Amino acid sequence: MPFGVPSEKYPYRCNSCGREDEVEDIIIDAFTASMEYKEGEMPKMECLCGGTLLYNPKKSPPVGR
Repeated sequence: MPFGVPSEKYPYRCNSCGREDEVEDIIIDAFTASMEYKEGEMPKMECLCGGTLLYNPKKSPPVGR
């Protein structure tokens, strides 16, 4: 840990292809600081497929479990 506290990661899921990813808090902070978001609102991001990555607080279990 060269810079102190480890970053927190938030689960996101694409509404088109179903891809799941974890987005670091520094990215979330940058999005919310540069755009108009209400307090507690999580930003939407673009997926590699062109769909929308949405915050997914109820992350689904890995396939096969």
